[in-house]
Amino acid sequence: MNYLKYLCLLLITISCSTSDNDVVEDQEEQEIPPIEANTFYKGMDLSFQPEMETYNVNYRAEDGSVIDLLDFVEENGANLVRLKLWHTPQDGQNGLDDVKAYAQRVKSKNMAFLLDFHYSDFWADPGTQTPPQAWQNMTNEEIRIAIYDYTKNVVNQLKAQNTLPEIIQIGNETDSGFLWNYGKVWNEFSDNWGNYAALVSEAIRAVREVDTEGSVKIMLHHSSVENSIYFFTELEPFGIDFDIIGLSYYPQFQIKDLDLVASKLNQMATTFDKEIMMVEVAYPFTLAWNDNQTNYIGSLNQIIPEFPPSPEGQKAYMEWLVTTIKNIPNNRGIGFCYWAPDWIAFSGNEAMSTNGTSWENQCLFDFNNRALPAMDVFGDN
Repeated sequence: MNYLKYLCLLLITISCSTSDNDVVEDQEEQEIPPIEANTFYKGMDLSFQPEMETYNVNYRAEDGSVIDLLDFVEENGANLVRLKLWHTPQDGQNGLDDVKAYAQRVKSKNMAFLLDFHYSDFWADPGTQTPPQAWQNMTNEEIRIAIYDYTKNVVNQLKAQNTLPEIIQIGNETDSGFLWNYGKVWNEFSDNWGNYAALVSEAIRAVREVDTEGSVKIMLHHSSVENSIYFFTELEPFGIDFDIIGLSYYPQFQIKDLDLVASKLNQMATTFDKEIMMVEVAYPFTLAWNDNQTNYIGSLNQIIPEFPPSPEGQKAYMEWLVTTIKNIPNNRGIGFCYWAPDWIAFSGNEAMSTNGTSWENQCLFDFNNRALPAMDVFGDN
């Protein structure tokens, strides 16, 4: 995620002239059978860990004792780790070697692994979907071959080291499509859904060909709970072979009405025959900051009134979120993933390629690097 993401999100929302409610009203009511109850994922996106570890950051348990982060979160109930993958990283982070190495550690803990393909050399989100430098100036046919070959190579390498992901995400927050302008579906490209669907389908075909046992689930990811029905309705005619609807929910950028959030999630479950995962979530434990970097959340009008920006409020928010997901009809809600719980501020972090952190007040560790009460939610059944 980055700052451009949400600057453009509002524009994307406005440009979608068909509202979710209009789409639902135009569709026949669907009778979707419930799925069998399975693993409820309590995940964390730990994509910053390979970099954070180079700075010897000391994370601590609530009693102040120094911990190994991955050991600690697994012992406290986290059962999934999400890692983002950049094609040829601009800053040297989140490349395939990083992902392969950390995936081995994740699997050694018997945790599930969610691979997040950005299909970019840097952050991809609703406002930024830049193709890898190596793919620019290709024809439509060449870009389809490129995404197929690249995806297949990555998944083959992961399979070869016995770290095949349980879930693979095809693109990151692709509200406006991805690989612009080849797969862009926004503004002057609003009639380009066929090209977007073709690119996604080539990536999925590559995964399915490697995953001969059918163990991998495919996720498509949208950044907005309130606008996702429009997106997935546009994709339905193309018959894309995917399993999970992935959603982001950051209250500072989206609706704050708790009943409306639940209603939107329930609409997704009764409109589409897909599982639903809240694949990016977070909430502040304070509005203060611990470095000189501006934070994403810093004022009361950005939070949900029911949950104050305190350790107890953060935990209460997570408890509400888990209950809401588990109450999605037909057992469609399969879990959540907390984004960057580890991206804390620390002495010397000006040396980091990210130039500090805009996230320390939404981490699951306080300004003394101690685990916060919200960690208890991962241990709950």
